[in-house]
Amino acid sequence: MLNRLQYILLTALALFSVLRGAAQSVLPDYVCIGTVKHYWVDNNPSSTYIWKIGEDVQVSTANEIFITWDKPPGKYTLTVRERSNDCLGEVQTMEINVAPCSFTIPQPFVECVEPLKSAVFNTITNELVVDQPDYYTLSPGDTRLDVSGFDNSCKPDCSFTRHWRIDFPPAPDPSPTHNPVTKAPVSGTGQPSEIIGNIQFPGDGITFQNVVHTITYWIEDSAGNKSNEQQQTITIKPRPKIL
Repeated sequence: MLNRLQYILLTALALFSVLRGAAQSVLPDYVCIGTVKHYWVDNNPSSTYIWKIGEDVQVSTANEIFITWDKPPGKYTLTVRERSNDCLGEVQTMEINVAPCSFTIPQPFVECVEPLKSAVFNTITNELVVDQPDYYTLSPGDTRLDVSGFDNSCKPDCSFTRHWRIDFPPAPDPSPTHNPVTKAPVSGTGQPSEIIGNIQFPGDGITFQNVVHTITYWIEDSAGNKSNEQQQTITIKPRPKIL
């Protein structure tokens, strides 16, 4: 009986750990809607762990969990409790403040390629021969790709940075082989209108199809928490094909 009691006491002492969150130094924790965040306690290989948000049991039974905070704004309690050999450890808790930190992406962007500067009509093949790529140029100061409605009230003493990235699909070049050319992504912080220099969006002057580029937006706070990404399309329409 004494040995059994000593075992239970030792087990109970072992089932004590501190709940921690990534990039979190003070309580309560502040996250943006859509943030994916890592929480953990020290691992005991013989244990399983019961994670809850309020009364909702989470799927992880490991000593760590990744939570996507897609709940409405408000205060939530995250708890974890260790279980080993039918013994339960202390309940560890952390208060989580979920706040908007939201933004509104622009409407789909549609433009035509720029007019040709020069071209030669081949009377043998009945084709227009051009020596320049088809593209549309976005100039600095053009706000049509900027986000709006930015709410950074997630945490008063926490700064936020807007991020964006433009990805370009392959588009045929005007060389005789018309090899598809993939342009490297363009990215930045702040608003796209604040970039220095033009952004050229390739079009299709060979098969005369729409070329659909994408721009991706997200917010990251000074603690490293990242919001969900949102995407919008940038469609570049071809010039008319001359027959």
